[in-house]
Amino acid sequence: MTNPRGPWSRLRRASGGFRHGLAPPPRPPVARAAPRPWLRRLRHAAIWLALALVLAIGYSYRAELGDVVDRLRGELVPYAAVTTEDGALRVRAQPDGHFYVDTLVDGQQIRFLVDTGASTVSLSRDDAVRLGHDLGRLDFSRRIQTAGGVVRGAPVLLRRLELGETGFANVRAIVNEQPMPISLLGVNALDRFESYEVRDGILTLRP
Repeated sequence: MTNPRGPWSRLRRASGGFRHGLAPPPRPPVARAAPRPWLRRLRHAAIWLALALVLAIGYSYRAELGDVVDRLRGELVPYAAVTTEDGALRVRAQPDGHFYVDTLVDGQQIRFLVDTGASTVSLSRDDAVRLGHDLGRLDFSRRIQTAGGVVRGAPVLLRRLELGETGFANVRAIVNEQPMPISLLGVNALDRFESYEVRDGILTLRP
């Protein structure tokens, strides 16, 4: 006969009377009180108020935010002309102080150095070949005065030159006979814009 006060009896009582490895029944889940309706409404109102505040601040500082966006775009794509809200094009100066800009010339991407000292767009020999010109058939009879002296060049016509969202047709250019590290965007292309100015390291072109 089993002793009701023995160790086995105490073990059965402590385990709820279950044996042979059977687990005790799971505890019923603790019921949580549902949030009060006024608390939910207050939470939703706070969220909408925060969104309205963010939008109001963004609208108030839209000009400053636009400058930040332009700066970021200039850092990510340093040679791209950024179009502003009023349709102007902005190009940021590079660390060497010069302005470089990627353009689309007759379907080919050409990078130019903006040079207000050059009266005409000047193409390097490599860029001229990329645009389909046969250097052996060009007439290098035009004499050009440059900072390094007088050089010879061949006149060509750019059927389409696109800078940012602005494009011009029939832009005259010169292919420099001497090797050039980069093509030059001269005044005859810049004059196609209504105005252009340099201020605080930014070249602004207004169509």
